[in-house]
Amino acid sequence: MNRFERNCRLVRYIFSYATLCIILGHTLIAQEANKQQWYLEPALRIGRIIPNASNTAWLSHVSLYSAELRFGKQTTGQHEWERLFNYPEYGICLRYGHFNSSIFRDKVALFGYMNGTIYRIRRWTFHYQFGAGVSCWTNPYNLETNDSNRFIGSHLNAHLDLALGIDFRVSPHTVLTLRANFSHSSNAALKLPNMGINPLSGAIGVKCFFHEIKDLDYNFKTRDTNFIKKNSFYVLVGGGARQSKKDAVVTNGAADPYYPGVVLQLGYLRQFHPKFRYGAGIDFYYSGELSRHLPEAQRKPAKYFSQALFLSFEVLYGRLVLHVSGAVYINKAFNFYEPFYERAGLRFLLGKKRNNFIGANVKAHAGSVDFLEICYGIHFVTF
Repeated sequence: MNRFERNCRLVRYIFSYATLCIILGHTLIAQEANKQQWYLEPALRIGRIIPNASNTAWLSHVSLYSAELRFGKQTTGQHEWERLFNYPEYGICLRYGHFNSSIFRDKVALFGYMNGTIYRIRRWTFHYQFGAGVSCWTNPYNLETNDSNRFIGSHLNAHLDLALGIDFRVSPHTVLTLRANFSHSSNAALKLPNMGINPLSGAIGVKCFFHEIKDLDYNFKTRDTNFIKKNSFYVLVGGGARQSKKDAVVTNGAADPYYPGVVLQLGYLRQFHPKFRYGAGIDFYYSGELSRHLPEAQRKPAKYFSQALFLSFEVLYGRLVLHVSGAVYINKAFNFYEPFYERAGLRFLLGKKRNNFIGANVKAHAGSVDFLEICYGIHFVTF
């Protein structure tokens, strides 16, 4: 049995085992739940890869064939945030994909997702979805056996998922769903090469509810009568590691060792709505790669630090926070990255007063991932 056959067998075992776990887990929950809206959704998917550079136009001819199983819950307004977002769905998804290219072959993704309602009328619901998790690829870059794969450099990668969909309620227990989907896989520069893969696909699925579906209103005028606008200052510390894209030798995928990246962030947030808040602040970055890539005369510890000003926007789903921001360097010792960067990630609020949080962010320069930040923060002034 060769390596490819072993990888394929491993993928099938993982998919079968995880599917069984989801089904058994759902059965147990359904027995305990008191008419809660849990469901299983099998779906089939087909798509193509979006080229991510002028010299990768051939990617548009690579097809993706996929099957997935979702284990989710339709919220019914038990918590205030559920009513504010018009009863979103959330859950986990296990997805298997096969590419008709020997360069990529197969992948398995496991990720959490949330659906938000755009509009609901009678049996129809229009929704958006975002999700994040991990994906495992059977045929990443290898100098000897797969040196054409400059897109996926490691078996384990991050998985991001965005979608727009339409649901139609066929019966009190069954919903037919159509979904247009964009997904992204890359390893946040943990191992080069790492151009990433971006499939665009369409899916059809059937949501099978274990209890009769409840009728839900649609009303974006819902208000949290207990909400009070507030301001806060916070401090965040985070860090990660990655290989450097500067002068990286893509022929062996390991031109550099791993470099640490550390950030100290001082920020301000204004929560003007129960669901939304905006902010601004300053980032202080330390980049270990500068100890190698700066001219030798400039290799001093003070040069390894940079500062940037940022603006941010956040969406709050209870304790879960979706964070996006954009920043511009105001001081840096390097010129091999763009003078601006973006950040996107998820944070989870901790404590009774929700003044602490943990999270994970992806930092990118003009869409090219720099590294994955694992962070912790605390709001030290709130008024």
